[in-house]
Amino acid sequence: MAASSTWNARVRMGSEVHEITVVGQTEAEARKAANRVGILISLERAKKSAMNFGMSRQERFIFLMRMSTMISSRFPVTEALKLMISSFKGKIRDAARNALPQVERGVPLGEALARDPKNFPGSVGLLIKTGSASGNTAKALKDAAEFERLIGEASKGALVSIMRSFAYMFVALGLLLVNQYKVVPEMFDSSIMKMAEDADFTIWKEIGLYFIGLQSAMLIILMMLVALATFGRRAAPDKVDAFILKIPIMRDIVISQDNFIGLYRMSLLVEAGVPMNETLLSCYESTRPGALREDFKRAYAGLKKGDNWAKYMKTLHPTDRAALTLMPDSDELAKNLNIMAEQSKALYLERLKVISPVLDVISAIMMSIAGFIILIVTTIPQLQLVSEVMG
Repeated sequence: MAASSTWNARVRMGSEVHEITVVGQTEAEARKAANRVGILISLERAKKSAMNFGMSRQERFIFLMRMSTMISSRFPVTEALKLMISSFKGKIRDAARNALPQVERGVPLGEALARDPKNFPGSVGLLIKTGSASGNTAKALKDAAEFERLIGEASKGALVSIMRSFAYMFVALGLLLVNQYKVVPEMFDSSIMKMAEDADFTIWKEIGLYFIGLQSAMLIILMMLVALATFGRRAAPDKVDAFILKIPIMRDIVISQDNFIGLYRMSLLVEAGVPMNETLLSCYESTRPGALREDFKRAYAGLKKGDNWAKYMKTLHPTDRAALTLMPDSDELAKNLNIMAEQSKALYLERLKVISPVLDVISAIMMSIAGFIILIVTTIPQLQLVSEVMG
């Protein structure tokens, strides 16, 4: 499945022309999305440049919290957006300007913000759209802001930890390479080392090569796992997720965020009284490609055949699947889906925090191994030389 692209559109709303951002895998999808807002005048694919970046996490948090506060105070949504436009500059003002004409036309705020993936990407836009559909827009904005804050803090800490650990690993490998191809050859070619004509120093070179290969393999494996969790999920989401589900910590990090969004969305739809078949279909259509989306697809197909939908949710823990199977009451189901969503969020944040010490231990081990190998490869041959000379 092709990745969605961002498109810049000019649409006519009444007597005014506005510039908006829409998302779609193809130009036809983008045109359809733009025509839902107004009469499409022009459409072009957004250029991927620094100028095209949306709000930062901090700016998005400010926007969502300010809007939530005003709407909670029974401030009309259109007036709240106008106040945001007059009170802020830069990207926050641009985001409010993008939403205002749509809201004035009758589009719900959650839907208007979700149509702006540049400023409200992925999970954030879906949370706002889904939460707003339940009728509590202020809470949806606040929940999305809090989610953004928590994920931002945890992700930043994990990113710093990953970069630091990889730096240490590369340093360790670099020291081994310098020792193997610079220090050791010069040492063995020295006139002093040549005094030991009968000594065989080959084994120490081989030991150095072995550990260079070992550390290189460890680095490659770790880099492949990181690449799988990022680029791989975009290129082949179904296959990559099937593989990731078999790796405990990676499963919790990569899958739990999707589960939080999906279960939260599902709980709101069930709570609103949406029939289960429509709920599963809606969740399938609005979930990004991957393991959870396939679960919703299988659950929907199973429900149509008369099966219990919950048994098809393979990304959930077996105990959660069993609990959902025994909950025919919609109120109880919505409540427990919400609880499971919160548990998925907590697990995701917890596992992000676990990354740091795990990578620190791995990098410390690699540095220690590098230091130890350098010590023995340079010291023991010299002791061997002394023994030969003394003998």
